[in-house]
Amino acid sequence: MALPARHPRMLLSVLLLHNGEVIPEGRLLEQVWGHGVGSTIALRTAVSRLRSWLRDKADGIAGIEHVDGGYRLRLSDRFIDAARFRAALVANSDTADLDPHQRMAALMNALEQWRGPVLDGAPGEVREDSAVRALEDDHAMCLQRLAALAISLQAPDLLLQRTRALARARPFDEPLHARLIELYAACGRPAEALMEYEQLRSRLADELGVAPSADAQRAYLAVLSQDPHQPIGGVERSHGVGWRSPVVPHQIPADIADFTGRDKATTMLLDHLGGLLDDPTRPAALVANITGPAGAGKTALAVHVAHRLTPAYTDGQLYADLRGTATVPESPARVLGRFLRALGVGKAAVPDDLAERTALYRSLMNGRRILVVLDDAMGEAQVRPLLPGSSTCSVLITSRPRLVGVHGARIVDIDRFNLDHAVQLLATIAGHERVTTEPDAAAELVQLCGRLPLAVRICGARLVARPHWPIASLVALLRDEHRRLDELSIADLAVRDGLRQSYARIKEPARQTLARLTRLGPVDFSIGTVAAVCGLDHTVAGDHLDALIETRFALVADAGLAGEIRYRLDALARLFVLYPDAAQPPRQR
Repeated sequence: MALPARHPRMLLSVLLLHNGEVIPEGRLLEQVWGHGVGSTIALRTAVSRLRSWLRDKADGIAGIEHVDGGYRLRLSDRFIDAARFRAALVANSDTADLDPHQRMAALMNALEQWRGPVLDGAPGEVREDSAVRALEDDHAMCLQRLAALAISLQAPDLLLQRTRALARARPFDEPLHARLIELYAACGRPAEALMEYEQLRSRLADELGVAPSADAQRAYLAVLSQDPHQPIGGVERSHGVGWRSPVVPHQIPADIADFTGRDKATTMLLDHLGGLLDDPTRPAALVANITGPAGAGKTALAVHVAHRLTPAYTDGQLYADLRGTATVPESPARVLGRFLRALGVGKAAVPDDLAERTALYRSLMNGRRILVVLDDAMGEAQVRPLLPGSSTCSVLITSRPRLVGVHGARIVDIDRFNLDHAVQLLATIAGHERVTTEPDAAAELVQLCGRLPLAVRICGARLVARPHWPIASLVALLRDEHRRLDELSIADLAVRDGLRQSYARIKEPARQTLARLTRLGPVDFSIGTVAAVCGLDHTVAGDHLDALIETRFALVADAGLAGEIRYRLDALARLFVLYPDAAQPPRQR
């Protein structure tokens, strides 16, 4: 019974939408043919062909009348699927006292009348008809009622696929998306529920500049606060697939018992990450970046500060070693996978896509007081997906380079210890009595270590391992520049390893400049000296010095009163370049 011609078919569609109503000829021309295209003759021809088709195929059950400059279709509602759908919907609204199973059956019967999009394939003018939008709104309302009933009857899976399909076609229908969020949660798929909310929030913000409705927010908050041991709407949860038992993560490594120095940096970090936490005006998460050379104690400081901040971050702490200085750094996707599982998302519910993982992570972090510690970051690109979007969270990053590309990050530089703190660390590890007995030897020892905390810690550990050794014996070994880096190792700690990782980040031209500078000896030099010694112009010499400073192989020795900056090679870094290959392992004494 299909109508072969396009215009009569569209004409019938419009008349069916307004069955029993008189539609003016001008409106029919615009909706069927388009603005300024059709003619009265074309309309009358189409009406004539449609009447003939109705006489031959519809057995006289319908007719088209010409009334007052327009046309009207007369057809019983029982022959129109849209009318049957609406009648069932209206009947259901009057059955609030019925059993929920009966109400659901009635709505499912109504939904069965829905065979696809209204006027599918019709031109835009027809589909913009207010009757089309009203019918589509009724369809969405029907699905919303069914979703609520399905959840209460412990059968959310019956409506999930259909609701999801319609939600994709109606991206700004917030009540429909709220029901979809609830269906996901009731099916034991909270990760997808939170993802649905995050996508809705982003879409509304980006395209309309508004926040989600109270209804959508309530659905979202219900997912965040739900107890996985309790059913949602009477539906038992699917453990291990969606949401696991709630755990407040406390992933920060153990604090260092002999933590020494860094009072100024500690106070600065505590004030920034703790003092501003309750400031209602801050728009984003607080971020601090601890930077410094290899072995300066960046991780130790971050862990110490994180433990001090534990009372302020009541919803937990997340920690990840990003392995930024390793041959293969950690990917943000892998780190997010671990974070999501720590926040209660079952392994099977973790999205595969990095953007989806980031969105879900930020949804879970939203409104919660959580401190994130990102240790040994390679650069900004590795860190950005791991930054929460909520102003209630804070992030503490350690890295060798300064992450100036992370918006709003407070940079906290740490360097070698001063002499007093270096000796204090040595005494804390090796014993105060031992250091007090040989104060001059202890002072020389930490100087030979470059006052680098890692080097001092290694020497302290070696002295503990050999209680019969005087400090002067270790000093004598370190005076030999050829062997100094070899002696600065014990167990899995080695100063040379950190220098090797930093050296790998220096490009070859700057390496050649570094090699020539080491031959100058432990002296200060200017950019003019670099240019002269290496045969470079001042611009290139400055670029090479910047690279060496960023990797901590060179440092600024003096800014100079006349504005001339003086530089110096780091003592241990200079020995690494002069003696790049490790000699035989340190002698065991």
